[in-house]
Amino acid sequence: MPMSPTSPAPTKLAALRTELAGMNIQLMELIRQRRDHVALIQTEKGGLGMTTFDPERERSLFGSLHESLAAMSEGEVLAFSLLMESHAGPAYPAWSEGAHLAELGQKSFQRVNPLLVQLLWPEKFATLRLHTDYSFLRDS
Repeated sequence: MPMSPTSPAPTKLAALRTELAGMNIQLMELIRQRRDHVALIQTEKGGLGMTTFDPERERSLFGSLHESLAAMSEGEVLAFSLLMESHAGPAYPAWSEGAHLAELGQKSFQRVNPLLVQLLWPEKFATLRLHTDYSFLRDS
């Protein structure tokens, strides 16, 4: 007879769940640390008169992360993109809201930073109807 969701878990399952709970705590702590570090970078950039969004810097960053990014699912890449967007602040493009698109569709990749889409899924990037303010993203 199968165990109910509230039945005591076997020892190995309980250990795996405990380990996962610890990973979740570590992940949340890293996210908090990343947020705070990005705030320091944004403050420094502001003091230097730099803009929040630097497409060449992001292309370089994403290129250096290509192997790790390519191993992620589309949902994980979306989560990473959302994290970057959330931490960068209000002056950063709202990719998740379709700021870069002439028309936002229902596909999850449309809510991802288009530079990530271009790197990871060039065939999907080709289908994006970019807003004229972001048409320069095709020039690379």
